[in-house]
Amino acid sequence: MSESVLSTYILFNGIFYKNEDKLFTADIFENFLFKEKIRANHNHLLFWKEQIEQINRQLKLFHIKKSSPTEKGGTELKRQIERSLTKNKLFKNALVYVYFFRNGNDIEYMIKEEKIIFEKKSISENGLFLSMDSSNIKNISILSSYETGSKTFWDYARIDTISSLEPIIQNQEGNILEVPGKNMFVVNGNNIYTPNIIQGAFRSPAFPLVKEICLELKMNFIEDKKITENDLTNADEIFLVNHIKGIQWVKGLGDRRYFLNKTRQIARLFQEKIEKNL
Repeated sequence: MSESVLSTYILFNGIFYKNEDKLFTADIFENFLFKEKIRANHNHLLFWKEQIEQINRQLKLFHIKKSSPTEKGGTELKRQIERSLTKNKLFKNALVYVYFFRNGNDIEYMIKEEKIIFEKKSISENGLFLSMDSSNIKNISILSSYETGSKTFWDYARIDTISSLEPIIQNQEGNILEVPGKNMFVVNGNNIYTPNIIQGAFRSPAFPLVKEICLELKMNFIEDKKITENDLTNADEIFLVNHIKGIQWVKGLGDRRYFLNKTRQIARLFQEKIEKNL
């Protein structure tokens, strides 16, 4: 992503306000639940089915008994997001932020967007570099697989990590979980390993598409293995994915350098499937 411009209008419970308007008292922030990021491409909300399922699971965990905008596959929330994109004249690429607040047994919501320019290539060959620090630990909870239950640990890991590196997050047992906001996939031959949510791993809405592609490529997709630092050292390839930036190749960890063979193939199919659904 090379450019970011905030939208002019925000949408609160179906009503538009100027971005600079002062809308809220301190009380509403006491009822803040969580925030979701959604990628829009030509007014199409990518990974919507997976995203709304995650939203509803989180609302259930917060004991929200009724959520009118997210019922029936999120039809009403989707309509409101599309209204907001149109109002802000964001007809190509945008990053949508949806904030959820408790209102008794129901919810209130706020929508705002950023104009975003995404790279057109399916994958950058510059590659990312990872950083391993045993102090970057995430505790397992019922919210571990969501950004809601992970962001505090991610922010802590970034404090002592050089900005050019992606910090690796582990669980209390020392097993590899993720890097902040992204799922990790480890390729060894025709096997592809990824941490499981039972171990405390974050799960991006883009995860099911990656799994679908790997199975189409006849790869052995393994989710129940506990991944260690040694597995990363011995890997042929490593890549990361989330629903905003797509697939990102990992070039190195310390002195170790990784190939870009299966990753390039998976990234190409990932991009093709997204474009096909626009």
